Amino acid sequence: MKLGFIGLGNMGFPMATNLVRAGYEVYGLNRSKAKEKVFEKMGGEIGKEIAELAQSVDVLMTCLPMPVDVENVFLREEGIISSGRNDLIILDFSTIPPDLNKKIYKKAKEKGINYLDAPISGGTTGAELGTLSIMVGGDIKVYNQVLPILEVMGNNIFHTGDIGSGSTIKLINQYMVGIHTQAVAEALVMGEQNGINTDLMYEIFSTSFAQSRIFDRHYTQFISEQQFQAGFALKLLMKDLKLAGEMNQSTNLQLPLGEVATRIISEAANDEKFGQLDMAAMYKFVKENQKMTRSQSD
Repeated sequence: MKLGFIGLGNMGFPMATNLVRAGYEVYGLNRSKAKEKVFEKMGGEIGKEIAELAQSVDVLMTCLPMPVDVENVFLREEGIISSGRNDLIILDFSTIPPDLNKKIYKKAKEKGINYLDAPISGGTTGAELGTLSIMVGGDIKVYNQVLPILEVMGNNIFHTGDIGSGSTIKLINQYMVGIHTQAVAEALVMGEQNGINTDLMYEIFSTSFAQSRIFDRHYTQFISEQQFQAGFALKLLMKDLKLAGEMNQSTNLQLPLGEVATRIISEAANDEKFGQLDMAAMYKFVKENQKMTRSQSD
């Protein structure tokens, strides 16, 4: 079985590499050709453009940062849909609006192409270890066909229902990630301002109801090390929170906590100092804002 993988970024590269290690013939395509060269050294195949991939592989996967990137790759002239062969299976791992999933699905179906939305969760660590959670919306028969491929990249695979349902669940997940991220930042700063050591807080909270996977991730990988190189950048979290808010507008739900968290995270994501940093850097943002507020009141 020939596989194609478009988007060899922080998540896509280790996912595609795991497929190579599992014995699949995988063709990689990336905006940065330097990353393609690294993929080739890992055993991957390169040298095909989108139209060629859509004609020559059995399963084509995409993992792209922004909805506009996804729409462009799929729906532009000489994109995946216009170039794809009959019975091609497409898996999109990107986080995009459910309505865009449905739009792509409709266009794909008209061409006899099978499309699944399959957003992922678990971060770069999960991508590297092959332990991602993957939420898949679409035809159950097509899902069953690609399940062995998905099981190489994740160990928590869910068929969520109709097309777009995977993205809906992923956006709700990101809504909670945003709130947890802000809670971790504020709690640690609160403790520090009251003379409590952050390592002690982590030790205690890890055995208490305050424990969460986000707290564990942010603290052990970033905050305790005082390094914030992005595994998942604040600007991307902000993108997901914005998409979650837009999705929610159609339901007219009142979600005040999410609105507050989105506003604060938006401030950080739009700050040149913080936007490219990992989402755990909300701790730094909250801490610096406390210093600024204190100095202004003195």
